[in-house]
Amino acid sequence: MGLLITLLLRSFSDSLIGRIWRKAGLIDLIKASATYRLIVYLYDLLESASRSSALLSILRRICHLLGSLLPGSRPRRSHAEIPNTMVRRLIEVLLSPWMLPLGFLLFFWSSTVRVHPLTMVLVYLSALTMVGGIALAYSEEDLEIADLRGIVLFFGIVMFLVGNAAFAVQISRVGGLPLLNDELRRGLSPVLNYLTWTTVPGTAFLLSSLDMSRCEAYTLTLIGFLPPFFLAFRTEMIAYILMATVILYHRRMIDHKHVLLGLIAATAFFLGVGAVRSLTTGLAQNPLVSVLYRPTITVAALDTIVRLYTFRPVTGGWVHLAAISSLGLIRGSRYGPRTLISIYVGGRRSVSTTATLIGGPLLDWGLLGAIVISLLSSYLLALAYRFSKRADFLLGPYSILFSYLVVGIETGILDLNIYLYLLLSVAVLLASLRTGK
Repeated sequence: MGLLITLLLRSFSDSLIGRIWRKAGLIDLIKASATYRLIVYLYDLLESASRSSALLSILRRICHLLGSLLPGSRPRRSHAEIPNTMVRRLIEVLLSPWMLPLGFLLFFWSSTVRVHPLTMVLVYLSALTMVGGIALAYSEEDLEIADLRGIVLFFGIVMFLVGNAAFAVQISRVGGLPLLNDELRRGLSPVLNYLTWTTVPGTAFLLSSLDMSRCEAYTLTLIGFLPPFFLAFRTEMIAYILMATVILYHRRMIDHKHVLLGLIAATAFFLGVGAVRSLTTGLAQNPLVSVLYRPTITVAALDTIVRLYTFRPVTGGWVHLAAISSLGLIRGSRYGPRTLISIYVGGRRSVSTTATLIGGPLLDWGLLGAIVISLLSSYLLALAYRFSKRADFLLGPYSILFSYLVVGIETGILDLNIYLYLLLSVAVLLASLRTGK
């Protein structure tokens, strides 16, 4: 896989398409287009605003006054300068691609269901494949990195503004905050939800491409967190916290102590939203028990797929396509992907079922699907991590891949918006890589 990508990058300029590209003057054509000029204009505008905006000037003064109270307000230190404690080494692992196979196995081990031997084979084979994907990415040659910071900044601006605007329209429509009133969730527009959640990748791209002080980064992080928090969708909340933690840590704006606090905060938010929603809906369920039991339910669903269908393909891609067809964008199932999983494992149409990161691919394409998704996701995650060490703007794509893949260990990657976030992140990553001549 890695050799193929490298070969494509290296041979493009000498290929037929590459020669046509040069002769047609498409690069000059793109630079003369309105879209390119808009990107350059927005980039220049933002840089100018960062120096002269009255609002940012006031913000900086406030940050200066409060600087002594903020964590990490001292000059930035390289993580290499921090004592090499066991905690720091653990944090380095938890925020690296190794979290994917490690988290996958920990999730499986934390379940209490007695699984079929074939399920155990599948889980360990998938974990080993993830390790192989990471090793493959680390063995890639040392490619050069083109500076696409302006493009990343442009996408960040657009997604951040669109997400916050959609959030404002959404809460105006329903007349309140779903976090405080679970009944309002029934009136939420799915389209506006998808648009609102773009604050997650939007904030990631901004945090990774802007040169900000700690206070400015914290303020931007807080503003971007408000839409997923008040809409009370836990997947986006947890993904956002993971994303922000990864970027702020690798940009040395927080250290290992604050990472631990962030993980505790993520757990508290997860349990807190569950508690609030239980109270507002009148449910007696203990949210802590519910969270602790989730691995068992999810692994049981994966085990049921294996018991019923072994490793053969069943749905031929319809589970993943349901993320699009359920929205009416293409022909196909009007049930969502997780409802389809529920139908195939138990015949129920009234609930949705998660089946881990490999459950959907297994149902669609059998063992090959589970292995391919394990290899591809770990390889791209490790590739993004490796090159983000040399270019901060690639922390945005890496953090998006990291956060949604880690959350997807339970939920799977079965949502249209997440498809788009991951595709955009991978596109930025691959477009930034160049081979030396």
